[in-house]
This record gives sequence, structure tokens and C-alpha cells, in this order.
Amino acid sequence: MKIYKSLIVIVLIFFSQIVTAESWYQVEVVIFDRLYPNLDGEQWQNEEYKPRENMVELEPSDSNQGRIPFMVLEKSRNRLGGIYQYFKLSSEFRPLIHLSWQQPATKRRSSRFVHLQRLEGDASVPVATTEEPEFLEEIIFPDRIVDGSIRIRSGFYLHADIDLSYFKQLPPENKIIRTGEESFNDATEKTVIKLKETRKMKLNEIHYFDHPMFGVILQVSRLS
Repeated sequence: MKIYKSLIVIVLIFFSQIVTAESWYQVEVVIFDRLYPNLDGEQWQNEEYKPRENMVELEPSDSNQGRIPFMVLEKSRNRLGGIYQYFKLSSEFRPLIHLSWQQPATKRRSSRFVHLQRLEGDASVPVATTEEPEFLEEIIFPDRIVDGSIRIRSGFYLHADIDLSYFKQLPPENKIIRTGEESFNDATEKTVIKLKETRKMKLNEIHYFDHPMFGVILQVSRLS
């Protein structure tokens, strides 16, 4: 009986590895912020923003290239268009990023974080760049709205790792001063607020990652 159970476990592990190796996902995300968050005297600590190393930059959409890992898909293939339109027409929310990309299913050790970023006045899709900055100042963006990464990893279960930083100008009374920091008298200084969460998912489920300042809608489905 023990041998029989062991064989079943081995077969299941082998089968899951085959399915993972041959599977491709469509990952779609809508990131939005709240135009008028209810601060209600709540204070927020200014988090330290550190860009994650070895993030994947999304490749521009090209319908003729086939299955290129981490390539942005055409807008016509998006499934969360209704949610995006709701935020776009709302007087309470503002959509910041809406896109979907394709990627192969990978185990945790080989899975990659995908870089997502939105700058003030920039409505373009974040894609790869081949230009190297000449100075350090060129890779620092004081006008960022949101910056971070999302990772999708496979195994017996599907998991999403969210690690996003939101940059918001807050009144001085809503800021917490860290030890050694100067006073927040500069009204133009932005506070870094983080949303970091890991969640188990199922294919085609729509997941909402909530935060008082901003939010994320995420869906992972089989790539058709």
C-alpha cells in the first residue's frame, strides 16, 4: 500500500512538472489610485524605495512574433476592459496602468518579477529600453506615481507576489517622520507607500489587492 501511494505521488509530481513546462499564461493587471482618499487624520510612514534587482522589462506588443516571454499583448485581448472603463469614468478613482502580457509557467526558483511603472503625465505602456543612463540621476524619477513588480509562479498552486510602491503627496499632519529625518515641511515631497502581498490564486479568478491609497486588479488565465 505504501509503495502504491508513493507511486501516485511520483506520478502527480511528474505530471505537474510537464504541465508547468508546457503552459503559458496571460497575466492582466489594472492598477488604480483613489483621487480623494479618506485620510481622516491617519499618519503614513515614508517607506524606503529600493528598485528590485533583475526585474524583467516587458517587451513591446508584436502579433507576428508569437510566444515571446513577457511580451505585452494587444489591447483587443484584454479581459478586464469593463473594470478599466469603470475606473476611467469614475470621479473617485483613476486608472494608472492597464495591460496584459504573456509568460511561460515557471516554478518559484525560475520565476521572474515583472517591472511596472507609471510616471506623471505618462500614459504609455511600460516596455523595455535599450538605452543605458549616463548618470545616476537619470534613473531616479521624482515624478513617479507607482513603481514596482508583480511575479506569477507555478507549482501545485498558482501564486502572485505583489510588490508595489505608490508615491503620494500628503499633508504634513498625515506623515510619520522616521528617526533622523528632517521635518516634512516641503509640500512637494512625496511619501512612499507600499503594497506588498503574496496570494494563492486560481486560473481565471479576478483578485483585488486593496489599499487605502491605491489598488490592484489581477487576473491570470491560460494563454489562448
